Amino acid sequence: MPEPVEEHQHIDRAEQLARVARLTARDTQQSDERAALFFEGPADIGKSSLLFEIYERHSDQGVYFVDLSRVDGERDVLEALAMQARGQRVDVPSYRTTRGRFAEQSASTQVSFTNVRARNSAIQLLTQGEDRGLQTDALSDALLDNLMSESRRPVICLDSFEACAQPMRQWLGRKLLPNLLTRREASVFVAGRELPRLSHPYSRAVHTLVLPPFDVDAVRDWIEALGLASLQDKAVAIQQTHGGVPGLLAEFFACHIEPEAAVPARTDAHRPGAGTGNQDG
Repeated sequence: MPEPVEEHQHIDRAEQLARVARLTARDTQQSDERAALFFEGPADIGKSSLLFEIYERHSDQGVYFVDLSRVDGERDVLEALAMQARGQRVDVPSYRTTRGRFAEQSASTQVSFTNVRARNSAIQLLTQGEDRGLQTDALSDALLDNLMSESRRPVICLDSFEACAQPMRQWLGRKLLPNLLTRREASVFVAGRELPRLSHPYSRAVHTLVLPPFDVDAVRDWIEALGLASLQDKAVAIQQTHGGVPGLLAEFFACHIEPEAAVPARTDAHRPGAGTGNQDG
């Protein structure tokens, strides 16, 4: 989970944050309303920072953040969501409840090999794989049932999709995200250099935004927020030199030292890269 930042100030991305606000405040009765936003862009463009900002702005209504580059499998994603739910005093399903649901699902889909004499290892591996898939589906359904309610409209943030291995990508694109998008109470945000491509009809609930570099006005705002008086007249050159890429700008500002005669930068509210993030993406 991202760590809270005191007096956090996000620089730019006003258009994207306005879309986020409209999505999270949407009327759940409108079936044609978007339920998810995907943020796409190269490294250091500020995707993680944007998700951090969404996370902070919705901390009072139930928000979940999973960095997909730090998890190994589907169960890890579900466990991360469950741990955050417990931290927000949301009842999550017990093992007994989940096991019961799995038993119901597996009983209706289990294949009988009564009349099949050849029970070779290939068949055993296939059925074991199906069982693991059913177990994960049962865990996912039980968890999401508890996260959603009439009074809770959770915000789900998934970062670094490009870091997922192929099995995880398939599970996210074919299982978890469709499951979330069918639940009108949830708002979903995914970021990455690459993004899941959902099939119809789930693709209709998603809008993809490609994050552009920062313009000169955003660079000026950042300089002002950091209190870097000596750079106030150099915003155009700085923006051009670094291509408006937030990650590169963050590194430049972090290494900049104000002359002693200049007004010192504020140290109480801003870290290097505040509002854009100093993580990859």
